[in-house]
Parts: sequence; C-alpha cells; structure tokens
Amino acid sequence: MSTQLSTQRGAPYVLSRVAARAGLGLWRHRVSVLIGAIVIVGLGTYVATSFSGGSAMPLAISGASGGDCADTAMAAIADKSSDAASRAYQCMDASFQQRVPEQQFVRQMQQQALPSVDKLQRVGDYHTAAGGTMVYYAVDGGEQSVGYIVYLGQDGKVLRIE
Repeated sequence: MSTQLSTQRGAPYVLSRVAARAGLGLWRHRVSVLIGAIVIVGLGTYVATSFSGGSAMPLAISGASGGDCADTAMAAIADKSSDAASRAYQCMDASFQQRVPEQQFVRQMQQQALPSVDKLQRVGDYHTAAGGTMVYYAVDGGEQSVGYIVYLGQDGKVLRIE
C-alpha cells in the first residue's frame, strides 16, 4: 500500500497567500507607498484645477467679486454689460468720479469694450514705493492680443488704465 500526498491547493488558499504576500510587501515599503499616494493626490488636484476643458477665462468676468478693483475694471473692459461698468465705476478714484458722471463712464466703457475676449489673464502685480500698485493684464480677443496696465492708488482704487 502506498500513500500519495496531494499537493494541490484550492483557489481560495492561493488567493489568500497572494493577498498575504502583497500585504507584507506593502507593509515593508509603507513609507514609499505613502509618499507615492501623496504625489498622486497632488498631481490629481493640480490637473483638476489647472485644466478646465474649453476656453474658460482665468479671471471671472462676471462681476470679479473676489478680486480687487483692478480685476473689476478689467471685467468691465471685457464685458459689455452696464452692470460690469457700474461696478468698475465704484472702483474708480474719487477725483475721477468727480470729473466723470457714472452714466458717461458706462457709455464709454460699452463703446470701448473689445469685440470678443477669448482669454483675460492677470499677469503680475508691482507694488510701488509710494504704496500704489501696478497690475498687468494680457487679453486675447479674436486675432489680436493686447496688454493693459491698471494703476491702483494706496486705497486700492483705480487711478488710470493704459
């Protein structure tokens, strides 16, 4: 009589052994796995916030409520609505508001608005020694690109736009 030993194992046994070995491997390299997970989450967040499919403008044209007066003024240049121009007028320096009534300002802004704005981006800020700020913008519309400089006073109000 001979006794034969069976070396065959079932699928559940093999799967549990694979899972145990994989878990042990992950545990041994847990720091690398943690760093990799952090990098993946960071890259995913960057991609999700950087690429918004289509030609969305980096600067919120409709109101620029979270921005400063420079953003509000540029929104009025890009947007032909009287609401945007009225908000921009409130951001103008008091000396300008004394010389130019709001209705005239709104009319001028609607006449000067670019025909179509594909992209409006705040390029940079420069803080002057006198306490004011120069804010640089790039605007792409149709087949032309233009640059604007918005000069802000110490109080954050718009002194002029070039």
